[in-house]
Amino acid sequence: MKIGPSAYQFEGVYLADTATVVGPREGQGPLSSCFDKIYEDLRLDEKSFEKAEIAMQKDVLDILFKKTSELESNIDLIFAGDLINQVVITNYSLREYDIPFCGLYGACSTSVLSLIMAGILVDGQKAKKVMTLTSSHNSASERQFRNPTEYGGAKGPTATFTVTGACASLVVSKKTKIKIARATIGKVVDVEFKDQFDMGRAMAPAACETILNHMKEFNLTPDYYDLIVTGDLSFYGAEIVQKILNEKFGITKNYSDCGLMIYDRDNQEVFAGGSGCACCGVVTYGHIKKELEKGNLKRVLVCATGALMNADMTLQKESIPSICHAVALEVEE
Repeated sequence: MKIGPSAYQFEGVYLADTATVVGPREGQGPLSSCFDKIYEDLRLDEKSFEKAEIAMQKDVLDILFKKTSELESNIDLIFAGDLINQVVITNYSLREYDIPFCGLYGACSTSVLSLIMAGILVDGQKAKKVMTLTSSHNSASERQFRNPTEYGGAKGPTATFTVTGACASLVVSKKTKIKIARATIGKVVDVEFKDQFDMGRAMAPAACETILNHMKEFNLTPDYYDLIVTGDLSFYGAEIVQKILNEKFGITKNYSDCGLMIYDRDNQEVFAGGSGCACCGVVTYGHIKKELEKGNLKRVLVCATGALMNADMTLQKESIPSICHAVALEVEE
């Protein structure tokens, strides 16, 4: 049910299960035990990085089907997308599944955007079982947005490192332990920031706006949640969000960023931290979901950010418009 300009309160919307797969560097990070599958190399024995990403999506869907014991014929719809032009990774992977498909592009916010869309359908009783799917691949994304890694271009400390991984979820109307409680759909925010090697600071204003709107429209304060996470602002963008939360609500100690959680920045060469469609998705569907199931967390607000530019626009000296979508996951008492 829509209760405000961008706010949705859900009833009877639950997370049945999730699946995650990640690349070798993510598998060496602090959250390695939370993922369903870790690949030993970036190519997955495929001929290109794009084909490797297609294989990741198929793997993660197959894992989710096994974990839930669902049949393709029981799935009403799948919301899915990726970072590559025309969401081509998703289009190619889903040609092998007999499931109605709605393609989404929210850049790195796609994991939460798809979860919200699934929640709206199930809450409105237009569907009972909806899947979500997204992915990113470091080498495919570098080729898409900047230069191939083989080019050897130097990067500064503000650059983020695209996560290699894929994640999927099943949203249902039947009660489970984790409910999808509420959501805030973001607006496009553009503060005329133009540095494509500092995506964290480019997206931070959108994250701040969505979090503040969420608190206002639901009449909440940050301490309602055990944890508030942004998607992939990493070090420099998260620094801005932390400052704003402290200014608006006092010292806020329950905030973190998925781009900082997935890697060990002191011992892994990942610059400012993680980014990409899979960054927020694998941390949420892997680590955070497990913490909710264990009871270590009861209420989590996941705020996935996305930079809505492409390489052509940055070459034309355009700015980087951004967006952030937020969804609340809570343990059903």
